[in-house]
Amino acid sequence: MRVIERCCRGKKADQSLNEDGLVVTDDFAAVVDGVTSKSVRRSWRPSGGVVAKDLLLEAIAALPADATMRQVQSSLDGRLRAEYARCGCADDVVDTALFEREPWERLQANAVIYSARRHEAWLFGDCQIMVNGVQTPTVKRVDKLLGELRSFAAQALALDDSENDAVSHTSPVPTATAGPTSIADTSATTSETGDVKSLDLPPAIIDPAREMILPFLRLQSRFANRRGEYGYFVFDGFTDPTYLIRMVPVNPGDEVVLASDGYPLLRPTMAESERELNRLRRDDPRLIRDYRTTKGFVPGQESFDDRTYLRFVA
Repeated sequence: MRVIERCCRGKKADQSLNEDGLVVTDDFAAVVDGVTSKSVRRSWRPSGGVVAKDLLLEAIAALPADATMRQVQSSLDGRLRAEYARCGCADDVVDTALFEREPWERLQANAVIYSARRHEAWLFGDCQIMVNGVQTPTVKRVDKLLGELRSFAAQALALDDSENDAVSHTSPVPTATAGPTSIADTSATTSETGDVKSLDLPPAIIDPAREMILPFLRLQSRFANRRGEYGYFVFDGFTDPTYLIRMVPVNPGDEVVLASDGYPLLRPTMAESERELNRLRRDDPRLIRDYRTTKGFVPGQESFDDRTYLRFVA
């Protein structure tokens, strides 16, 4: 492999909270995307996505060169399962059976892995791949559904705001000092250097539409590694060893891009992908119209999600 460009950036200033990762060895190239936690118990530190990502990167680096797709699946999923048994959580005593009962508490991650020995790439979940400019679609149906639901909620809340604004224009101005009047007023401040900084505000203030769909995001975990309309694959220690995994052939000399879904509009170069990301930030910062997803850009953060981009020649 000849690496052309690579980048892995967390959306937050503290890069130790980055839930994305990449690894390149003599035999494999991979991008791993730890799933944003919907945990209620908050068992994993610093987050389930970070722990899952780190564990899978270590497992990929240790894979034998001739590992098959199923061997890779078993090895990576087994690494997460072993972590449950080890009780590597914040609490001293954790009922490991709770991960069976409450799938939203599990470590979860997606990955796209290229095998140099086998001349193919495996799509374990919704990470992305492009070979010679041709992208393989990976967006899950359940993500489209919940992205639409968040867009619906955000647009409904916007209608309430516009109606309240109309009422306020016809009402007397209160004599008491008013508090912040909009999300924009409360979710950010400006530093001395002119950078926008996010305040430690409740999620319901920063993105109320996401908070409204959070129960459905937790319900989504019920469909993890299940077949059917809303089923999807994700490494969580409970994967189905017969689940259909998409394989993409890669020939010597092919130009390959592996990326996380932090690049919603993937392009053949990182510069082009960054331009598309910046366009979305400018035109649809809440991500409820042009590209409907389950979270939007937050003031003070680099992007709406962690993002990883790896381009190489096989």
